[in-house]
Amino acid sequence: MRTLNFYLILLLGMISCGEKSSSGSLEEAVELAESKGLFEAAKAYEGKLDELLTLEMAARTMGFPAEEADVDYNTTLSNPSFHALNFTWDRGRTRPMTVANMTVQVPDLDRLELSGIQEISLKDFEFQYRVLTQEEVQESNQLMKDALQDRVSKGEITQEQADWAGGLGEGLVGNQTREIVSDVGQAATWMPGEGTLFVFQDGLMFRLSINQAADSRELKQKLITLAADILNKL
Repeated sequence: MRTLNFYLILLLGMISCGEKSSSGSLEEAVELAESKGLFEAAKAYEGKLDELLTLEMAARTMGFPAEEADVDYNTTLSNPSFHALNFTWDRGRTRPMTVANMTVQVPDLDRLELSGIQEISLKDFEFQYRVLTQEEVQESNQLMKDALQDRVSKGEITQEQADWAGGLGEGLVGNQTREIVSDVGQAATWMPGEGTLFVFQDGLMFRLSINQAADSRELKQKLITLAADILNKL
């Protein structure tokens, strides 16, 4: 799922590349140079995200016992922006999943994740995580379908696989509802469909994701509070 979301983000970036002014402008270079403070501070936590978001902080956010959590710290890729720290709790919840026309119940783990720490300018953050128009969503759907059909024509996948992936991708892109958040950092965006909060402060961005049986507003507030605690550490 994370891999597919990554490609969706790339597709959305392709849509908007023609709308941006030159990213190499002097103004942007000055802005980025003046706002590196927090990103430089975050470098101290490369490979140590579990010190930035501790097990105790995660347990407090989720409201579950720390000793019942499973911790997965993925540092497989060398680029720190792809590192991900996951805390999960198996509370016995399940969700339906359809496989080969058969619907089965699979575990639905309660999860909290910190990932995506990277350097970015405020201008780029506000552009990339802006509220999308309906036209942009439709265009991203079409780009995905075109890319899948190209793979079908090359014999890389079957039409059935393309139809399945296109339907899944269309659902994910259509789930890109975004809300601007003003309660934490210099800028932040909440995506309720994914349970993800993107936060920007002084040249640094990171994302927090949550999966829990709770109201979207409650989940958003949990991540806002946690994001503020993380920023206070930097």
